[in-house]
Amino acid sequence: MNIKVKICGIRSIEAAKTAVEAGADFLGFNFVPSSKRYIDPILALEIINSIRSQIKTVGIFQNVKITEVNKIASDLKLDYVQLHGNENNEYIDKVGIPVIKSISENDQPDKIKADYLLLDRVKRGEGELVDFDKAAKLALDYSIFYAGGLNPGNVTEVIKRIKPFAVDVAGEIEANGIQDIDKIKLFIKNAKEAM
Repeated sequence: MNIKVKICGIRSIEAAKTAVEAGADFLGFNFVPSSKRYIDPILALEIINSIRSQIKTVGIFQNVKITEVNKIASDLKLDYVQLHGNENNEYIDKVGIPVIKSISENDQPDKIKADYLLLDRVKRGEGELVDFDKAAKLALDYSIFYAGGLNPGNVTEVIKRIKPFAVDVAGEIEANGIQDIDKIKLFIKNAKEAM
């Protein structure tokens, strides 16, 4: 099994190029205005153009009009849209490209018609990691991105125990709110060597 790695919250060309060169498979760009990792679509396009065709790009959205999601996805030529709000199947059906839908361990994945599921903690950014046993069961039946609390030190164990399709990291590869080049490299290295 070849584990995929998603580096999320990209806000600089340096971080994007580092992730690409280190072997990441997806880059996440956060278009949720309330997020501390928010990036303006114009800056995101500049970064994406610097690494286009070398990696898959993902736009993160939460509870915004479908027209806005599809416009940004089209303008930036994103590969995936990741939804983090109350978006239902009717909404997902209207997204013009493949969808990654965020869920918690309390949700019912069989009722969600997304291409991939992103399994995160109930309260994002805080608390324990998602239960390994529950996550491993989900990973048997669904293509999941495992997120929430991952860092270079624990990603190997998480991959070995859960065997997700992909791992997703944002906060734990930062130092003082800025993406740390060395942490990005180490996270990707440890993830790729885990299997």
